[in-house]
Amino acid sequence: MVRKIKPKSTSTVAVSNLDFYPTLQNIARPQNKAKLLDGVNLEPILYGGELAERNLYFHFPIYLQKYDQLKDQGRDPLFRTRPGSVIISGEWKLHEYFEDGELELYNLRTDIGEKNNIAKQNPAKTKQLYEELNIWQTQTKAPVPTIANKAYDPTHLKEQ
Repeated sequence: MVRKIKPKSTSTVAVSNLDFYPTLQNIARPQNKAKLLDGVNLEPILYGGELAERNLYFHFPIYLQKYDQLKDQGRDPLFRTRPGSVIISGEWKLHEYFEDGELELYNLRTDIGEKNNIAKQNPAKTKQLYEELNIWQTQTKAPVPTIANKAYDPTHLKEQ
């Protein structure tokens, strides 16, 4: 049976680039399928179905240098991003920064641009997501830096 994607269809389901490989592998149906570690098959979305709700995790334990001060909208003038992890759970997004342990919480439904950190106003949600993020880091053995960056200068964050 040939399945077709409905023309002009759209979806707002949050996905990860890790989902592309399982999806393409399922569509191509190779003789020798690779063992998949992460990601889910997105075909249900392509054909008008739904995916089970799930959290999305992102882990970036290194620095990424800023290349355009105006477009990057990073949290400091030197880097686009600093070492950290992120969990997206429904409408909520929590950032953990490894340098200083800072947690930032955003409601993506009301603040898609992540302009207003509401971690202090929502301590229960911040704690819940932080605990879920830590469980994921442990389960996946995500490398978290343990040696402090001697060049880290928190005053850069206050210069904006």
